[in-house]
Amino acid sequence: MVDWVKLGVKTLGALGGVVGLALGLLYFLQEKIIYVPRLPGIPAEYPYLPDAFRLAYEDAWLTTADGLRLHAWMVWPPHWGEAERRSRPTVLFFQENAGNMAYRLHFLQALTRFLECNAFIFSYRGYGASEGSPSEKGLQLDAQAALDHVLLRTDIDATQVVLFGRSLGGAVAAYAAARRPRHISGLVLENTFTRIVDVVPKTMPLLSPFVGPGRPFNFLVRNHWDTRPRLQQLKDLPVLFMSSLQDEMLPPEHMRELYQLHPQDPWTIVYFEDGRHLDAYDALAAQYWPVLQGFMSTLGPAQPLPPLPEPAAAAAEDASEQQQQRRRQPAAQLRPPEELEMAASGGAAAAEGAAAVDE
Repeated sequence: MVDWVKLGVKTLGALGGVVGLALGLLYFLQEKIIYVPRLPGIPAEYPYLPDAFRLAYEDAWLTTADGLRLHAWMVWPPHWGEAERRSRPTVLFFQENAGNMAYRLHFLQALTRFLECNAFIFSYRGYGASEGSPSEKGLQLDAQAALDHVLLRTDIDATQVVLFGRSLGGAVAAYAAARRPRHISGLVLENTFTRIVDVVPKTMPLLSPFVGPGRPFNFLVRNHWDTRPRLQQLKDLPVLFMSSLQDEMLPPEHMRELYQLHPQDPWTIVYFEDGRHLDAYDALAAQYWPVLQGFMSTLGPAQPLPPLPEPAAAAAEDASEQQQQRRRQPAAQLRPPEELEMAASGGAAAAEGAAAVDE
């Protein structure tokens, strides 16, 4: 005869052990869950360079406030001369959480084409050729270094800089925008979360009774990435919210909540009925790019950033010198760009599902 009491006690004990293990993993392996510099099954190196996507580019090396070197690319349409580069806007893109910046080149190719802009992208610490290991504080320092580098460049119109972040990158971009709100023209957030702790119930359902809005174990989430207070500092900055309603990783309610912090001009929200987490720019191009073109056409110039005090100015000068001396890394001949882009999209989606935040 089955002793239901003992069986129930054992079952509860086993379940408690599983939950305890999951909570422990969430706390101790948090950075590895959130940040995925290397996509599973794909080499960590850049599979190709911007010229594989018919983009003109130059390497840039940034120095962060804590002394790390980050790798970046400035890209632009190949037929442009100096006059076009200096007269058109520059979009500083903050990538999602999975894979290095080479996996965003297909997007940047479309971005520079449809918006007729320069684009600047950098690898977070621990990603691509950048030094260090990722963390919330670390990525905040990376964002500061990237934004200041772009705003101090003399080969572009630094009064026409727009920040663009997708998923985790949206939280990073909002942080950067809040640091220099008078020196950027606008901000674009696509499929971005309110804060990390609010994503856990969707991505780790087992922990939903313990971690999430109003839950008792939220203190275990050390990487907060709370976008809400950043946006409350940006009520005078034009912000475009782009939300995919079929997002398989992030409930659209996150974007609605962010927009509701200031649901009036100069903020705008646009929904893509059939869009998923990462693919709206490609799968819904006929809807997606006109929205961005319209937003960009409304933006005015920002205030120039004055020279930075030491040691920031020295770091920027050092980064510029390194940029001139840096040799271009040869492209790895792995697979054709089109084939590898498809693999990267699938790998990024799988990794971001496990990572609970995106990229």
